[in-house]
Amino acid sequence: VVVYDLIDDWSDSALGGSWYQARVESALIDRADHLIASAPSLVKSLEARAGRQVTLVPNAVNARLFDYRRTWSRPTDLPDGPIFEYHGSLYGDWFDWKAVGRVAEAFPDASVVLVGDRPPQRPVLPDNVYLLGLRPQTDLAAYLAHTEVALIPFALTDTTHAVSPLKVYEYLAMGVRVAAPPLEPLIGLEGVYLNEDLVTAVKAARSGARPDPESILKSHSWTARVATLFDVLGWETGQAEIEPVRVVARPVRHYPPDQRLLTR
Repeated sequence: VVVYDLIDDWSDSALGGSWYQARVESALIDRADHLIASAPSLVKSLEARAGRQVTLVPNAVNARLFDYRRTWSRPTDLPDGPIFEYHGSLYGDWFDWKAVGRVAEAFPDASVVLVGDRPPQRPVLPDNVYLLGLRPQTDLAAYLAHTEVALIPFALTDTTHAVSPLKVYEYLAMGVRVAAPPLEPLIGLEGVYLNEDLVTAVKAARSGARPDPESILKSHSWTARVATLFDVLGWETGQAEIEPVRVVARPVRHYPPDQRLLTR
């Protein structure tokens, strides 16, 4: 059985780069027995291309890594006071640096913490914005455990409406409120406060209700997503005993852009 999973609009050069070929993707679509996509707009575009049904299967959270029940020590590189955190990609024209700056200026009592690969070019930012660089995924829950509001500082574009931000489910599973622009995949998610002005969204998040981590894990864990996929395939989800996952933390290694392409 072949399942084609569309997780981004690869025709966008910022995502597909020099390696994307529409004819190769079309061949995969034709070969696939089932089609799934991670965002509503991707479902629509894939259905238009394929002429058949596509099932929405968004991203989710690894419940073993993002465990709100644990006691997480405060990372030593976190500044004092309230924390607004973002982790993920810091490059691409979809990342809204101006929105980050506005949030930092609007809330001088808080620190805006960005975890990710530092881009070589970025605007001058207020002093309460901290770029911590890359961190292992296994460390991220500790940062979120000491975060007041998590951020999605994305510009509103066709590309960002087509993403399913994995980080949102990680934020919510740790019981952290999220401030974001009104991206289509985020509408209706518990604990996500949406506004085109990120400062307004942060204000709403600071005073709003926290998400229920148990509810989030029930609806947005990878277990729930696999159940959806099995339903598409007509497979039964068994009750087999699952062995605990052994997580091995590896040192963070940065690969320059010219080393990130696979060539023959």
